[in-house]
Amino acid sequence: MSSLHFVRHAQASLFSDDYDQLSEHGFRQSSLLGEYFNDQQLQFDQVFIGPRLRHRQTAETAMPQLKDNSSAVVEIGELDEHQVDRLVSQHCRELGKLFPRVAEYHAAFHAAESDPDRRRTFAILFEEVANLWVNGQCPLYGVESWADFCARVNAGIDRMIAMTGKGKKAIAFTSAGTVAATLHRALRCPDAVALGLGWRVWNCSLTEYAFSRDRFSLDQFNAVPHMSDRADWTYR
Repeated sequence: MSSLHFVRHAQASLFSDDYDQLSEHGFRQSSLLGEYFNDQQLQFDQVFIGPRLRHRQTAETAMPQLKDNSSAVVEIGELDEHQVDRLVSQHCRELGKLFPRVAEYHAAFHAAESDPDRRRTFAILFEEVANLWVNGQCPLYGVESWADFCARVNAGIDRMIAMTGKGKKAIAFTSAGTVAATLHRALRCPDAVALGLGWRVWNCSLTEYAFSRDRFSLDQFNAVPHMSDRADWTYR
């Protein structure tokens, strides 16, 4: 059997001018992952990354050799995150007119003053909009649907499987929503269940699948053996 490991990117810079940039803590998480790979003597035959800077920074911090050997990394555009953030950042006011809870959560987020409260209220707002999105209940405003998102991720998985080969080990650096879509494929679970599992994916965690030509099976989900201190665990 071959294996494909997915790493959710390390903590990015939420609420900064550029979210797509690892935070100081995110770089620490990535370094811990690299130390774990070295300690366990884990080597990968193929490395894939999504198209975002936070994907590349996580990969290159965990595996510094990639910085000087870009040909060893294959960028897979299909590993990009879903676009629910666009619904939240650009269309909450319109959605609030249709869904009172969105309006309520949107107001609570804007009223939050401390960073913990902003993170908490943002998570509640984001999850509410994402649930409407995955259930096909809200206007898309040009954002891809859950079904289209899963089809995109599945196309990327097929590409990576074809490139990895029999008996090989590959790793892919991506985002939480993309990991949720891989779970949807492997577990054949309801859409809402897959999305809900995505909320539990820690930054810089490992999810592993075994695969063959006709099999894609979950072996490990959301593992953080490289972060023994729970203070290092983050969702955002």
